[in-house]
Amino acid sequence: MAVMIKAFFFAFLATVAFGIIFQGPKKVLWQSGLIGAVGWVVFTTLKYDYGIGSFTANFLATVMVSLLSEICARTFQQPATVFNIPAVIPLVPGLGMYQGMHLILLDDMARGSEVLVHAGLDACAIALGIMMVSGAFRAFKTGADLALFRKRKRREAREREEREREDS
Repeated sequence: MAVMIKAFFFAFLATVAFGIIFQGPKKVLWQSGLIGAVGWVVFTTLKYDYGIGSFTANFLATVMVSLLSEICARTFQQPATVFNIPAVIPLVPGLGMYQGMHLILLDDMARGSEVLVHAGLDACAIALGIMMVSGAFRAFKTGADLALFRKRKRREAREREEREREDS
């Protein structure tokens, strides 16, 4: 439990630090930090406690991060990327990329390529999780906007018909 609290704390700090580096709005930095920390805890819990593969754990953690980012975006009236981009930083497989390149430089091409492919797949899982959630939210928003647009057009058509009846 102490390890999980420490992981949560350091993921929070890393997320806030990258939010500052990316010049995110200061008033939502702590929300971004909480989202990033939750994403990291979800990832580590799935990967190490439940033995789920790195790709799936990254994907599910990113889905959680993206869902929380979309909810916070609507709650705090900010773009979702203000929360999303810093919050996925703890999930980025930078160590895998480094280790893969290091192994290749040490002429261990087979192992280095394997590590790089796994890191690339983890990066794809992150991208896929963000795209799925933001696409779903965009589709729901577009559907709701379309329904409101159609409702407004029907109301305007009824009002126009009523004016035409009154004029004749």
